[in-house]
Amino acid sequence: MAKADANGMTNAAGIAYGDLIRRQRKAKKMNQEELGALVRVGKNAVGAWEAGRSRPDVGSVPVICEALDLSLEEFFGMPEERPGQLDERNGITPEERKTLLHRYGALNPYNRQVALRQMSMLREMQEDIRTPRKVIRLFRNELAASAGPGEVLDTARGEEVYLFADRIPETADEIIRVNGNSMEPTYYDGDQVLVRHAATVRPGEIGVFICGDTGYIKEYRKDGLHSHNPAYAPISFDGADAVRCIGKVLGRVTREDWADEEQYAAWQEFETKGR
Repeated sequence: MAKADANGMTNAAGIAYGDLIRRQRKAKKMNQEELGALVRVGKNAVGAWEAGRSRPDVGSVPVICEALDLSLEEFFGMPEERPGQLDERNGITPEERKTLLHRYGALNPYNRQVALRQMSMLREMQEDIRTPRKVIRLFRNELAASAGPGEVLDTARGEEVYLFADRIPETADEIIRVNGNSMEPTYYDGDQVLVRHAATVRPGEIGVFICGDTGYIKEYRKDGLHSHNPAYAPISFDGADAVRCIGKVLGRVTREDWADEEQYAAWQEFETKGR
């Protein structure tokens, strides 16, 4: 009996396919030509199987098993399964597997390749549907930062909202609404921006600043806080009110970024099940 090898000539139990076919063929008192006629191959093909020079095409296996009174589990060296029992690896019953192999075996070589490509495409589509997009919760501040009279941002009022994490930086700590047009065309009145808490920002970066009791969204430069709308003068650092930074603006929240509670729950369930 041949040993298990890397060429696929033995089944999972280490039994050579050729030995298995020869043993069952002789038990059925059948010669190679008769078996070949049932499987629709020549006598030489059966001889090659039994000699270990090749093995049957997977589409021929159900016909061989039927002709030799073998189960698919016996042929492939797998544990015997009860009728109707699900294979825990893929949820397929033995009856379904046999039907699939029969139908695959009835196709010509070209159509078998077409079927395999279609199954691969369906599996990819199925995986895309089954895997939910990652969703995070983020605090949305009801208060607004502006260029003109604004609101005090020190005392947070707001709610938690849901965002798709694959479209925004996950380092954001909160969302703040833009009030006014001083940062146009970069940010417009009513835009909601992602903010990461930080005590400083680098020159050229846009941050959220507190000056006196007013919150501002401005670009930081060494000489002061600048608007992108030329109609607004910079806020200098030599005034009586101290200026401090509370965060860096990471970007605008777009319509596509928003998620809902149901989508968040789907992601949490997916995470809990270990992907």
